Amino acid sequence: MFQGFESLQAATGPRQLGTGVTLLVHHPQPRPPRDGCLRVMTYNILLGGERRALLQHYFEQLEASGRMPDVIALQEASQPTAMELARDFGFHVAYQGRDIHGPVVNGKAILSRHPIEEAVHFTYDFPADARAAAVARQGFVGELDEDRGALFALIDVHGRPVALYNVHHTLGDSGVNAGQLWQLQALVHAREGVPSIALGDFNANINVKQHYSLLPSPLRKHEPTETIRDYESRYGDVHPSVGDWGVGNIGDVRVRRALHALEHELHDPLRRARELRVRMPDGSHMKPDEARELLVAGKYPKDSAQWMRLQDVADMSTLNSLPNGNGIVPSTGKRFDTFFATKELEPLLLEVDHSTDASDHLPSIADFKLRDTRH
Repeated sequence: MFQGFESLQAATGPRQLGTGVTLLVHHPQPRPPRDGCLRVMTYNILLGGERRALLQHYFEQLEASGRMPDVIALQEASQPTAMELARDFGFHVAYQGRDIHGPVVNGKAILSRHPIEEAVHFTYDFPADARAAAVARQGFVGELDEDRGALFALIDVHGRPVALYNVHHTLGDSGVNAGQLWQLQALVHAREGVPSIALGDFNANINVKQHYSLLPSPLRKHEPTETIRDYESRYGDVHPSVGDWGVGNIGDVRVRRALHALEHELHDPLRRARELRVRMPDGSHMKPDEARELLVAGKYPKDSAQWMRLQDVADMSTLNSLPNGNGIVPSTGKRFDTFFATKELEPLLLEVDHSTDASDHLPSIADFKLRDTRH
């Protein structure tokens, strides 16, 4: 644990992720958190914060507008980027990452204006034979060489403990992804009774809950994208999204079963929040139902740029694909980045922020009210 940022040694390695040791740094002058609710953000910031100037500008906008979250979970974070953001914007920070050979992206950080009482990284079990089998299935090593897990932090929210689990799950193998979900559930269950939030990049489209609905796809034309058939009828298999082709990992029944089990422990704010909205590039807001009404009106042809953007809003999608050669951003319709919370945390708001291009993912923000269950 460090008091202040000056005594930290610079991270070494090609991506400056660190040595695998969990760092906890207390800011000497943290900025005050808000009263009334706990605002939390999860954001995959792309290869250690590759678009550093845009990322810094986005944080400046959040601070200037009074929208800065109390807690921020970062994925694909380098140690220097996480520490600079924490130092400049008044956050305590927990960080864990480990440089190995190759283009690793395992750095995770939790920035908090509430005191961080404890921080540790729980590395998921990934036996050598299972890793070798996954590499053989994928055909190359890639991210499977990394030790993924959950960065845990226990924070003090106005005198009450809240547990945070920041995750960045495997994209390249759905079986590995499913196993990580089961291990996350076990971690949360081990602290039963403590208000908890699991958040991060799950690398699976968690909107999709089942393979199909009894209602035929044509009759579900403008319903939320909740089944594999819904997704395929809207997007097909031609839209890549950060390597997750077609419906992606969620197409594996093992991933859906693991998600269902996780949701017995934790709730998805998309289903329970009082307000759902998307912040548009111009700063205005659009609700998913408003986007769905425009789609129903049929003003924009399917697969047009306008249609794809509306469908993204309707599905609260969190992937911000890069423009193609014609300058059009293909819609992915996938929600990889989100929160799961225990019953002690009432979700008031879930927002996806389209006002920044600092990453290939979009920030997701949630407001929670900590229920008083002590009576």
